Amino acid sequence: MTLWEPDGANELTKRGTPRKQSKSARGTWSRSVALDPRHRPQSVDRPSSTVRREWARAPQEAHLLDERNARYRRLTVSEIAILQGFDAGWFEVAGVSDWDKTSACGDAVPPALGRAVLQGVVSNGQVGQPTSVEICAGAGGLASAAVASGLEHIGLYESWLPAARLLRADRNWSPELVHHEDVREVAWSQFRGKVGLLSGGPPCQPWSVGGVQRRVSDQRDLLGQIHELVTGVQPDAFVFENVPGLTSQASLPYLSQVLGSLRAPGPTGLRYGVVAGTFDAADYGVPQRRRRVFIVGLRSQPNAMAYNLLDRVHAARTHRSPHVPDSNRVPWVTVGEALAKRPDPGGWRTWAHDYGGDEVGRSAAN
Repeated sequence: MTLWEPDGANELTKRGTPRKQSKSARGTWSRSVALDPRHRPQSVDRPSSTVRREWARAPQEAHLLDERNARYRRLTVSEIAILQGFDAGWFEVAGVSDWDKTSACGDAVPPALGRAVLQGVVSNGQVGQPTSVEICAGAGGLASAAVASGLEHIGLYESWLPAARLLRADRNWSPELVHHEDVREVAWSQFRGKVGLLSGGPPCQPWSVGGVQRRVSDQRDLLGQIHELVTGVQPDAFVFENVPGLTSQASLPYLSQVLGSLRAPGPTGLRYGVVAGTFDAADYGVPQRRRRVFIVGLRSQPNAMAYNLLDRVHAARTHRSPHVPDSNRVPWVTVGEALAKRPDPGGWRTWAHDYGGDEVGRSAAN
């Protein structure tokens, strides 16, 4: 197995189904909750932690901390979209609840990260046809990156209805191309000979260390079947995104099996050079630490060609940790910088410093 991964901390995320918060959870906050790192308070002086599906919960997740003024508030859907690298209004679609908008945003591929990877594939000359099919398309982060890379979608598939509604909004593709359908029930041979790039983000709950990690025993796992889709479509290239939990020590044997299946997915003569690599969205200008695994395959090419492609994607980084000296890159974008031009939405809460023990949260003036 060839595994491409730059040095760096491994920050993971979970993509499970969130529970609705209790009435008590929607009410009073405490200072200990606001400051507890398990609830991921976001500070203005650094990139956000990984945006997660669970940020739909309140108030435990997705809050902005202003410790100097002893206050904190929920991040809005538009602000969370910005932290993921989307336009502020991307998720403002009628018929989709704020809960589902936030959940979809937490599942999404940051467009800037998607562009870096897909442009690396396209510019490498490995995509003979400027067409794309996307599976498990989610909120459209990777799909928008495909369009920005010069590809035209001929089909987008998503099984979760709220995400399908987001995909059918005013996008750079026709809503008729969006199919609310289980990818395991699609006759993929209909696309054979027509697709330059097959891409998507198969569900990552089976592999996230933030979840139960059932791996192959999880019925949501599509990675073990993904080579069947490749066999059906036979694209010039493919790119599949997932969480870094897929590269954990416990998961490496399975990842090796997946890569092996993709290198020789079916018919005699159908071969791909395949490599898995890990990238951090913050290195590409996204105001968020979000590490993701990309499995890249190039038809009729050696593994070394795919490896070199990921090397070029890595070299295309534009941002860096402020602690890493590199005059060719600028420091990571912080939450404060990303939201600087946004009006304050209010909703701040503060904790009382004159109480003994655990301070009680109360509403604060904006």
